[in-house]
Amino acid sequence: MTDDFRPQARAPRGFLDKRAADLRTERRIIDAVSAVYERYGFERLDTGAFEYADALGKFLPDADRPNEGVFALQDDDEQWMALRYDLTAPLARFAAQNWETLPKPFRRYAFGTVWRNEKPGPGRGREFIRPGRRRLPGRRPAARRLRA
Repeated sequence: MTDDFRPQARAPRGFLDKRAADLRTERRIIDAVSAVYERYGFERLDTGAFEYADALGKFLPDADRPNEGVFALQDDDEQWMALRYDLTAPLARFAAQNWETLPKPFRRYAFGTVWRNEKPGPGRGREFIRPGRRRLPGRRPAARRLRA
């Protein structure tokens, strides 16, 4: 390697930088929509960016190599974790862990960053904010039965 090497400053394909004006607009939209959800009894829920890969479902083609479709890594105890690709799998995990203490029915809304390890294109990024809302019934749902 020579002393002249300078890395090229560039964002990875499918990822965007956001400046203050865009962030203010994004915040105003989220605040306005949040007020409507809350008026109708929905509770905001934020979950972590990572979930264990075995709980993510359809985007994982191979349990031994779960990097296709999602961004995944192994943690220090050799379990695969992946950045969430939507907001449903984290909700299903949260509901399973906290079912006894949740109000019934449980109405949740979220705005969260999600990541997809797919080829980016016009209007299709690898990182984006996704809105979501779900109403969980009074009985314990199966994760695959969650409906909008």
